[in-house]
Amino acid sequence: MSQSEKHPLYPEEKAHAPTTVCVTGVTGFVAGSIVARLLESGHTVHGTCRSPEKADTVVHLTSLPGAAERLKLFKAELLEAGSYDAAMAGCKYVIHTASPYIMAVNAREVRAKLLDPALKGTENVLESVNRTPSVTKVVLTSSCAAIYGNPTEFGKDHVYTEEDWNPTASEKLLPYYYSKKIAEQRAWELAKAQSRWTLVVMNPAVIMGPPLSKRTDGESVRLVKDILDGKAYPACPVLGFGCVDVRDVAAAHCLAMAHPAAQGRYVTVSRSIYYSEMAKIIAEAFPKSGVRPPLFAAPKALLWLVGPAAGLPRDMVTHAVGFCPQFNNSKIQRELGFKFSPVEDAVKDAVAAMDKLGIAKLKA
Repeated sequence: MSQSEKHPLYPEEKAHAPTTVCVTGVTGFVAGSIVARLLESGHTVHGTCRSPEKADTVVHLTSLPGAAERLKLFKAELLEAGSYDAAMAGCKYVIHTASPYIMAVNAREVRAKLLDPALKGTENVLESVNRTPSVTKVVLTSSCAAIYGNPTEFGKDHVYTEEDWNPTASEKLLPYYYSKKIAEQRAWELAKAQSRWTLVVMNPAVIMGPPLSKRTDGESVRLVKDILDGKAYPACPVLGFGCVDVRDVAAAHCLAMAHPAAQGRYVTVSRSIYYSEMAKIIAEAFPKSGVRPPLFAAPKALLWLVGPAAGLPRDMVTHAVGFCPQFNNSKIQRELGFKFSPVEDAVKDAVAAMDKLGIAKLKA
């Protein structure tokens, strides 16, 4: 089933004449679905990645319908100034998805692995945009991490909107969140310093759904794989987060690109969900998987002690466990006519795709 059959193209996408679009970080989880949707819409895609010559890392892209005729891959590095110039030449739009997504980072490596690639990478991409006269709009993948840090920081009943900025994160506390905040803020500074191109920003939270490639290092794939591997039983953290289907995220980027009224930031969250609920969805949808929902909540104090060994940093335990942030997603629906799909479908389709790709085999 093609992406647009479950997530059909919006009228603005259908009406837009074929053009050339630069997508950065095409081997990433989100970018793959964006490329698939752009190709289905008839556009030509200039995709950037570190190693386009490695066929095994891009085969899921080069095998997409339309890729042979309308997908061209370019080598580019976030920290290398000017490396995006060639890919952007002749492009009308740039969709910038390339940025590190790593929650557990050694404190000594935060700047090298998170902050520099996110911030300097954004600067390098947008400086290339400034040198490319054909570009009229940039759609940036940011995150709800730029919007909030601790769900109680504005009061326990606060509902987050596009007006909010994360006041909690810093280089030493929730550094991934901080990387998304400073990168997006810098993007707005650079956008406001010129008048030729416009900036639109997508702010998704945890992204679920079917991966296109066999990569297993993504945080979204890891969350599902941990459940399939039995790590949510008999106990798991009381961990709530905003959630959205990867195909919705791709559709939001492409719609924002094509829609003349798209402006500012957009909270791109279907609804909030608890990790334990994800386990229940998988257990019910795949009864032969062997997945068992958690019986009780893992104590927060215990998680603080053992979390780092399991890939859950202590600052995440402190500021995320026991909470569930809530988001207002009405702006994108009101301004762009966007419709979100059920989170349950994203979770179930993720499992089915991971089984098909061999990332996590379901039991017979």
